[in-house]
Amino acid sequence: MNSTDKTPDANTTSKPISIGYIAEALGIHKSTVSLALSGKGRVSPVTREKIMAFAEELGYRPDPLAQRLASRSTNRVVCLCSGSLDPGRGMEKIALIQSTLTGLDIEVPFYTPAKATEHRDTKEAQVTMFRQLRRQRPQAIICSVHAFHDEAFAELERYQQEGGIVISYDLPIPLNCDQVVFDRFDNAYQGAHYLLERGHRHLGLGISRLVGARTSNINTTQNTRAAGFRKALSERGEEVHAEWVFENDTHERGGAEMARHFLELEKRPTGLCIVNDYVALAFMVEVMRAGVRIPEDVSVIGYDDLPIASYCPVPLTSVSQPVNEIVDTVVRVLTERLEGDNQPPRTITIKGNLIERQSVASLPDTI
Repeated sequence: MNSTDKTPDANTTSKPISIGYIAEALGIHKSTVSLALSGKGRVSPVTREKIMAFAEELGYRPDPLAQRLASRSTNRVVCLCSGSLDPGRGMEKIALIQSTLTGLDIEVPFYTPAKATEHRDTKEAQVTMFRQLRRQRPQAIICSVHAFHDEAFAELERYQQEGGIVISYDLPIPLNCDQVVFDRFDNAYQGAHYLLERGHRHLGLGISRLVGARTSNINTTQNTRAAGFRKALSERGEEVHAEWVFENDTHERGGAEMARHFLELEKRPTGLCIVNDYVALAFMVEVMRAGVRIPEDVSVIGYDDLPIASYCPVPLTSVSQPVNEIVDTVVRVLTERLEGDNQPPRTITIKGNLIERQSVASLPDTI
């Protein structure tokens, strides 16, 4: 059959609909079909019309992945991935990065590793995700994956070696790439320092429970925050009391759990730094139900400065996580790389600010 033969009956085929099938059915070379469907190159009007009509009859739709693989240098795809989905600042950053890049006419699919099952563990899920991303050959990968296994980072490094751009944000990762790091050490330090400046000497810390190290290079949020908290106390010659370090579940359930432990103490801290505003909110509600006054009996500082901080039972003093600045920096670095910036990888550190509200009371230095 040649290009002037009768068009085959699309309803009689059981073969998968592809450029190869269209070419075979019409007796036309695959490259001609590809050029006709893409609108590129020189194809006679008669041949183009015939190809387009047959493709429409088949209901053919181009495979986005195949298109990306065919044109690595001209695609406008940047993959965004995260190790977890939390309802706070993490999701806000993901949504803002997506919307900003979409406004720049960049396609931004989002990925997160599948949950572990009896047939596949966490490491395998992480490695599989990056392997799949490598095969798609996006222009860049933007990721927040600080607690991944070494094997997963090795896949990400292979993508770099193949010419891909990697930009990490949030916490540092063990990879020689551009990194936009939010300084949680400084955040925790600011909160503890603020309480110490207001006369508090007996401080407690509420952090999320660690679920085991997942990589030899792990840099966890909670280890970082605890270190900042310890530094502030050590500068004042104050001790960190183990019984006042509360390791809880995350978010509201963790705050309720922390409140139960706090209420069981015979001697309580006068000030608390709590891992995020959701945990702090639940803690405040539970202890106030038990008759504890905030800030008269215990002062509370949260982290991230989520909108809920302003609407807590007592408006919550919180150390901010500047999402807009983080996202703007990620987008700027990406844009520079896409435009051909070849300078060595850089690490840009972004700090938050303490937002004062009514959840902290000043105490005399004698207390």
